[in-house]
Amino acid sequence: MTLTNQQSLFKNLAAVAVMVTAVIIPLGGSSCLHAKSPDPAASPAISDKVSAMLAQGLKDLSSERYSVRQHANKIIQTALGLQLHAIINAGGPEQATRLIKLLNFNINLDRWTMAVIKLPQEKRMAMFDWGIKPGVLPLVGAAFARRADIRASSAQGLVKIPGSSSDWILDRLLRDRRRVVYLSTMAALWNRKPSEKMVQIVFHRSVGNTTMYSGATTRQVVRFNGQKIYIMHFVNYWQQAQDGQYAAQLLQHWHPRHLKSMLVNYTEKMARQSGANDILQNPSMLQGRNFIKLFAQYKPLLAAPYLLNLICRPQANQINFVFNGQSVHWDNRTIPLYLLVLLSGHKPQHYHLFKSALYGGSWLFNTQVQEETTIKAMLKFWKQRGVIPTPPIQAGAAAPAVRPPVRGPFPGVAPVAIPGGVRN
Repeated sequence: MTLTNQQSLFKNLAAVAVMVTAVIIPLGGSSCLHAKSPDPAASPAISDKVSAMLAQGLKDLSSERYSVRQHANKIIQTALGLQLHAIINAGGPEQATRLIKLLNFNINLDRWTMAVIKLPQEKRMAMFDWGIKPGVLPLVGAAFARRADIRASSAQGLVKIPGSSSDWILDRLLRDRRRVVYLSTMAALWNRKPSEKMVQIVFHRSVGNTTMYSGATTRQVVRFNGQKIYIMHFVNYWQQAQDGQYAAQLLQHWHPRHLKSMLVNYTEKMARQSGANDILQNPSMLQGRNFIKLFAQYKPLLAAPYLLNLICRPQANQINFVFNGQSVHWDNRTIPLYLLVLLSGHKPQHYHLFKSALYGGSWLFNTQVQEETTIKAMLKFWKQRGVIPTPPIQAGAAAPAVRPPVRGPFPGVAPVAIPGGVRN
């Protein structure tokens, strides 16, 4: 199949989603799947017949009569079968081997076709016109391949093509469930200016959706001879959580302006959903550590009322032990406390926080008493500046239209005096 024929085919398919190579229509009572000697005179005739059938079928698909639409669907299926019939009978064994590769490529383009069909009409044709360009078409086919390594290979070429069309495909690759695909895409995007959608996807890769785990498996049931067979499709979310550190590095490198408001929104969501602050429960949460890195880079003051809410929550996940000869304490309020100290502009040491070697370097307390003292100090510090905990909204209630005002930073403002704290 020549590139020109492929382009013509996919322009014709802009109105219908079909799997071209999945449909082999029996002709003359049997499917001709073996190679025959090519008939030079037959190809133009088949091409003309297929074009006429496609044109009529596409026209009838918009008919108000169901029977006409149903018949049009059969016409298009037959036309596609005729085209495949011509391809399969194009030559001998060597040519057939090459055609198998082209047919696989055709399957990839079918997946692209079905994805593009779902776009709004004005975007649909623009995407087709862009995608069938000779320099773009091979990358489009690779991006929709069944094999993950082929999808991953398409990212390096797509990032060199500017515009919203390549952004759309790169977005899909970033959301891919296979690690080799989304990691390769993130690597390729390192020096490309990201779209807002890309930032959102990578942010979710980094910190998750306010919880560390979102279900490790999907389940299907097959009924076999009166028996139920449960098929579990395992997704290694632990490995994907580990990959969040690379997503955080990419966000830090991009340094997009609107990430600051995304951090505030995420903190607000944790505060407004009781028990949803899983990623900040303790220093072992990988996604929580990624959140801390991004938070430390932006220091969004508007997050203060929601962090105050988190430190007022009932204590949970309390841990007390001795590590390297030093007592260690943390619970679900420790990390929000540390983030509040960052926003205050003061040294964590003043509020009894110390950096432990645990989990790659975490800010913790020696005792629960120190933490309780710091909670009181932080509540006082922010209340003096007109900032109080924003309470969670009850189920069914509407969120406030305006966030609590927070003004800062606070240069030269002395920290609240607490016993044993190290002064700035």
